Amino acid sequence: EEESDPVWSLPLHAPYRKELDSKVADMKNCGSGGYGGAITAALYLKEFVGSDIEWIHMDFMGFNAASRPGRPEGGEAQGIRALFQYLASRYG
Repeated sequence: EEESDPVWSLPLHAPYRKELDSKVADMKNCGSGGYGGAITAALYLKEFVGSDIEWIHMDFMGFNAASRPGRPEGGEAQGIRALFQYLASRYG
């Protein structure tokens, strides 16, 4: 909110994990369906992070769909300002 970037938590919805199953490899790096892409990506990353490690997956929208003051329509790093603020406040 401090940076006016909308950020919210998504669930690690376990049933989406099957989207990463593969017949020829240990797992795929993206889901085969068209749904839950950000959640599926986080579930993929979760496979490589120990349960004792704090981690975050942020899925950024790189496009501003409508013009606003100081933020014209088109490419934009939406969410990156919020991530930077979070990292600066946590790690100084």
